[in-house]
Amino acid sequence: MKAVICIALVCSQCVVAQHTTSKYLLDKDTKAPLRAATIHNANDYTITNDDGLFVFYSANDSITIKMLGYETLKTTFKALSRTKDTLYLTPKPFQLDEVTLSNKNILQEAYNHATTNYPMEPFAEDFFLRCVLKRNGELLKIEDFSGRIKRDKLLGVKKNFTFQLLNMRKFGIEKKGMRADDFDIPSLNDVFQWWSNILFLDSKEYRFSGLKVIDETHQQVIHTPKNEEDDKSSIGHFIINTDDYAVKERIHKINPKIIHKIPYTKKPFIKYRTIDYFYKEKCEKDAKKGKYFIANAIVNAKVEGYVGEERIVYDVSFELIVTHPFSDLSTFKANVNGKKELFKLEVPYNKEFWETQNQLPLTNEMRNFINKTHNQKEYRVISNF
Repeated sequence: MKAVICIALVCSQCVVAQHTTSKYLLDKDTKAPLRAATIHNANDYTITNDDGLFVFYSANDSITIKMLGYETLKTTFKALSRTKDTLYLTPKPFQLDEVTLSNKNILQEAYNHATTNYPMEPFAEDFFLRCVLKRNGELLKIEDFSGRIKRDKLLGVKKNFTFQLLNMRKFGIEKKGMRADDFDIPSLNDVFQWWSNILFLDSKEYRFSGLKVIDETHQQVIHTPKNEEDDKSSIGHFIINTDDYAVKERIHKINPKIIHKIPYTKKPFIKYRTIDYFYKEKCEKDAKKGKYFIANAIVNAKVEGYVGEERIVYDVSFELIVTHPFSDLSTFKANVNGKKELFKLEVPYNKEFWETQNQLPLTNEMRNFINKTHNQKEYRVISNF
């Protein structure tokens, strides 16, 4: 009986042993904040926000902090508990200019290794998603989701998703007398379709050049459109791991040469067009599965609109962190319509829930927006916390 009690006590301690740490991460040389650096261990993932701040929760004591172009820092929660609130990453001295290698070969190797490097069967993962909307440079809405996604596969033009939302927090303002739907926000389906569609490009539409060595195991390949007159053309790059030919980073952004050619979409009382966009994906390899997953992804877009003669510029951003890759598929339970507009989703807010979740910390700008006393005569405040 004593043995049983001892075992039960040990197991209960294992369940509740949750570590937490919060630090700022800066470049050791410039002292500039490092945005979107990865903090992880074998179980959990998070990243730094625009201020270089991260909060990390895990039952695993080990911590790896890394960013492309910097020396990796391996530490523990216990060690960080004895340090100051700021950490520094050291830039890697290894940096070469353009080298003469076959661009086509490394890209072809990435394509050839796709079925080996990425999951091609259904899987689930836990995620954090932040959506931010600004109007003429001023914050309008912030919405954070914690949830799970079930994917039928990672790559492909058409992918099927189902979602299980665990909690949500939102804060926003709407100007009284203004149409609440003057800017449409995408759905969960829309946002997740964007990511992973751009990992691979058609060589008939793009040319690849400027192979550059980033460090001893990563090379960058730049892509540009063959037809620069196409108003849907884009520019960007891949960063490929030369050990296993996985795409580690992908940037896809608007071609500045075609902005003036982008047509307006016209609706009653308003016309609008996208004048800038930026997509970025970073992939990590899960040690247990041996497969890569999208650990962090960003979409930023700038939309120019006119209501009569008044010019309005909206900035909308979506940022994803996969906090727990390849989570238990058997416990997944879909509970939300993925086609519904993000800001129209309703999930109750739970303060205690957010105090133990890996997430993107609010920036100073966001905190000031939430804490500001907004003019109740001019604005409606929309909040669930």
